[in-house]
Amino acid sequence: MSAAALRSNLGAAGDPDAEPARVTRVDPHDGDTGVFRDSPVVVGFSHPVDPASLSAASFHVEDPEGRVPGRMAPSPDGQCLIWTGDRLFAPDTLHFVVVRGIADRRGREVAPHISRFVPCDLAWSTILT
Repeated sequence: MSAAALRSNLGAAGDPDAEPARVTRVDPHDGDTGVFRDSPVVVGFSHPVDPASLSAASFHVEDPEGRVPGRMAPSPDGQCLIWTGDRLFAPDTLHFVVVRGIADRRGREVAPHISRFVPCDLAWSTILT
């Protein structure tokens, strides 16, 4: 096998990070129903994100009332964002996860992403007590 064949899975100029940054997964998944009202939202990225680009404008969860208050933190490797709500999600209500304006560590914008989920009327915290 040639060296070129071994590098065929790499991006432009042999750089695996040359492809545009994007959201690779979201929990809760797009279209999920029956999500616990106190579930965290976890977003995975194809490249580590720049923590300076994380804000309520670049990432938020919203419901019909507007943005759901919460706190976010990147994982140590920068490839995940963990968001925790400051209040319970509204039950049986469509919620959206919005990513718009986050940049990776090279300054490239992560492709915008919107997904949706619907919480049930249960919360983990009430089941575990």
